[in-house]
Amino acid sequence: MAVAARKSRTILGVPVPVALFFLAIMLPTAVSVTAGGLRMSAYRVVLLLMFLPMLLQLVSGTRGRMNIFDGLLFAHCAWALLALIQWGGVAQGIESGGIYIAECAGAYLLGRLYIRSYEDFAAMARAYVGVVVVTLLFTVPEALTGIHILHDGISSAVGGPKAPFIEPRMGLERTFGPFDHPILYGVFCASSFSLAYFVVAERRLMNFRGMFKVGGVFLATFMSASGGPYVVLMMQGFVCVWERFLGKVQGRWAALFTLFGLTYIAIDLFSTKTPFHVFINYFTFSKQSAYNRILIFEFGSAEVARHPIFGIGLGEWERPVWMSDSMDNFWLATAVRYGLPALIFLLGLLLGLVWTVGQRKKLPPEWRRARHAWAFTLFGITVAAATVHLWNALFVLFFFLIGSGAWLLDAKPNTAPKRTIAQRPGLMPRQPARLF
Repeated sequence: MAVAARKSRTILGVPVPVALFFLAIMLPTAVSVTAGGLRMSAYRVVLLLMFLPMLLQLVSGTRGRMNIFDGLLFAHCAWALLALIQWGGVAQGIESGGIYIAECAGAYLLGRLYIRSYEDFAAMARAYVGVVVVTLLFTVPEALTGIHILHDGISSAVGGPKAPFIEPRMGLERTFGPFDHPILYGVFCASSFSLAYFVVAERRLMNFRGMFKVGGVFLATFMSASGGPYVVLMMQGFVCVWERFLGKVQGRWAALFTLFGLTYIAIDLFSTKTPFHVFINYFTFSKQSAYNRILIFEFGSAEVARHPIFGIGLGEWERPVWMSDSMDNFWLATAVRYGLPALIFLLGLLLGLVWTVGQRKKLPPEWRRARHAWAFTLFGITVAAATVHLWNALFVLFFFLIGSGAWLLDAKPNTAPKRTIAQRPGLMPRQPARLF
C-alpha cells in the first residue's frame, strides 16, 4: 500500500511538488499575474501554496528532523527581512521580505523535504537532464535563425513581450529557451552537467545513452553564448576530471583547495592585477564586460563598507550616473542589499552543508556519485555567481539544489545483504543436477 501511495504522488518518479516547480521555472515571467502590486510568477505561486505545508512538515519532523543548516537558512531569511524593514518600513519590508522568504526558504524546503532518498534524487536528476536535452529541439534552431521559439511562443500566447534584442556572439544568436535571458537558460542547462555525468551516465564513459545526454547538456549550455554558464560548466568539468584521475587518492580535495590557494597567492605576487581582476578578465567575453564587473565590485564593496550590518535593502547603490543598476555578482548583491550577516549565514549554510555531507563514510557507490553530482553542481554555480546575478527562476533553482542534497546528511542506505533462495528460512538449497 505504501509503495502504491508513493507512486501515485510522483510524475516520472519525481515527487509531484518538485515536478510542478520545474514546470513553473520553465515558463517566462510573462506567465504571471499581479496581485496587490506583487508579480506572481508561476514558480512563486507553487512555492507560496506549498510554503505552510512544508513548514509544518519540517517542524513536525515527518520528513526528517530539523538541523543546524535549516537554522542557518532561516537566519539568512530573517536577516534579509530585517534589512528590508530597515529600508522600506514595516509594511513595505514585510511585503518584499515575504516574497524573498517564499522564494528562498520555499525553494530550499522543496528540495530539503521532497528529495529524501537516492531514488528521489536520481529521478529528479534524470528529469532535469531530460528537460535540458529536449530544449535543444528548440534552441538549436533558435541559435541559427534568431527566432526565439519557446520564449516568444509562450509569451505571445499570454500577451507578454517578446525577447529583447541581444547582440549575437560567435556567429550565433544567443538562445533564451523559455527563460527571460540567455544567462538564465545557460546556467539552468550547465547546472545539470554533473547530474548527467554522475547520475544519468553513472560516470561510465561506455554508457553511450548517458554520455549522449552529457553531450546534450554541453551543447545546450554552449547555445546560450554566455560567460557565466560557461564558468559553471568549466568548474564542474575541472573537478570531474580531478575526481576521475585522483578518485582513489586520499586527501585529493585538500590538495585541490591547496592548489587553488597557491594559484591565488602566485597571481597576487606576480601579476600587476589582483586575482579578482585576472579572473574577471579571463572569464568574460569582452573587455567592456570585464571592466564593468570590476567597477561593480569596487563600488559595490564600498557600499558594503558603508552599510555592513543591514545593507541598503532595495535602495539605489552609489555609482557613476552612466553605470547600470544591474549588479552582476550574486554574492556582492546579497551583502549590499541585506548586509554581511545575511551573506555569512548563506555561506555558512552552503559550505557547512557540503562539508558535513562530505564527511560521511561507507556510502554505497551510487550515493557517492550522487554526492559528487550535487557538490560539484553547487561548486560551479558558486564560482560563477561572482560574475553573474542569480535572479528569478535561477535564484529559486539555486536554493532548491542546495536543499536537494540534505538527504545525504541522515538518510540510511539499505545495507542488508540480499538473500538467495538457498538462504531463505525453511527452504533447502537446490541440489545441482547430476550428469550421470
